[in-house]
Amino acid sequence: MQSMSHLTMNNSTVIPSNNLSERNIRRLYTRILLVLMVLGLAFRMAVTIHEGWATPPVSGSDSSEYDSYAWNLAQGHGYSGISPDVKKPDGQLLVHPTAYRSPGTSVLWAGLYLSFGHRYDVVRFFHCVLDTLTILLIYGIGRKCFSQTVALLAAAIYAVWPSALLYSGQMLSESLFTFLFCCFILLSLQFEERASWPRSIAAGALLGLAMLTRGNAVLMVALMIPWSIWQFRRTPRLVVRGLNISFVALVMLVPWTIRNYEIFHSFIPFQTSGGDTLLGSYNSVVASDPLYYGYFIFPTALPEYREQIIAPNNEVIRNHVETQLAIQWARNHPEKWWYLAESRFCRSLTPFLQPRSPMLYRAGTLVSWGPILVLFALGFFPTAIYFLKTNNPGWILHLGVFHFVLTSLIFFGFARYRFPVEGLCIILASATLVWLCAQISRLKWLRESK
Repeated sequence: MQSMSHLTMNNSTVIPSNNLSERNIRRLYTRILLVLMVLGLAFRMAVTIHEGWATPPVSGSDSSEYDSYAWNLAQGHGYSGISPDVKKPDGQLLVHPTAYRSPGTSVLWAGLYLSFGHRYDVVRFFHCVLDTLTILLIYGIGRKCFSQTVALLAAAIYAVWPSALLYSGQMLSESLFTFLFCCFILLSLQFEERASWPRSIAAGALLGLAMLTRGNAVLMVALMIPWSIWQFRRTPRLVVRGLNISFVALVMLVPWTIRNYEIFHSFIPFQTSGGDTLLGSYNSVVASDPLYYGYFIFPTALPEYREQIIAPNNEVIRNHVETQLAIQWARNHPEKWWYLAESRFCRSLTPFLQPRSPMLYRAGTLVSWGPILVLFALGFFPTAIYFLKTNNPGWILHLGVFHFVLTSLIFFGFARYRFPVEGLCIILASATLVWLCAQISRLKWLRESK
């Protein structure tokens, strides 16, 4: 473990400096990083064009819901659109003020629609740019926590990472959430270096925006409390500044919560789709059918609940009914808790997609995520212990991954929802690989010196 620290737990480079000045080395790294970003954007654009640059979202998909909210918002109709099973008397889905999904993604798209019109190619291009900038964030995080070598390796992997190439061109929340989440991680690391109020507020604001994009980021708000207390335990006044990150993040939810209360007369800090997710995760099908091992089934596909869910024709009441049904099922089946937790954990991290997934996706995930998972798993605990012992703030990476795993244990495991933390896993895997290579070189040198 100490050997790993000498190699990777600092911001120095391992490139020989015999013939290169420090300035030239920095220039070399900068050029390599720029090349990686250019290649990353080119690959993302190529995949996006191949998949359909201006193709509209499929009706009934997550993308179509985000799109309907964004276009209505851009037209001045407020945050309104469709939500599952809320219908007009004629049976058509009703366009209505909604809180079914967190607003971050649709608000971003609405801004693009206002500027460029209702163009899907613009949204996809912007997502490609965001994810290309995430390459830079991965580099920054890796450099802060480990070394330039680790940072460049991680950035290089992420530049051609299959999941990143795929999700960049899809009209989903992944690209925006990943960018915001990595921004938050990097700024939190910078805050630990110089714990100023502006950095504390900025980090909290980024975490708040991430929550407004994907509500499960609220778990990171809770995890930032022990991180702040531990990192600044010797300086109480700085603990307060660290805790302010969580406070500011929660404050960011206030306008959205007030809007929802005024419309629905109910406390809704995130979204009304939580009931769908909860009941879809706690039912007899996911607890017994191998097809849904660790996964989720949409509640209206459950005959015993369908009428109760649809009857209210109101997303707020529906959310409440589903939540109560899920809690009741969980209370009545404690013998299933361990199975559900085990299956969700396995599914959240497995490199093996389900047989019904396209063969190309299955092969791509196995070849890319499989090796990273092995290296990440080998280095997860040693790096966490080292960071804690040395008061290095880098264990925020481990908290970032843990927040995803905890979300999976509460709800369900899904490769798509793992994507926002895969960059952090790549950094930890890269550090492990660099350390292993150093150990191999060291052993080789020892054998040759005998």
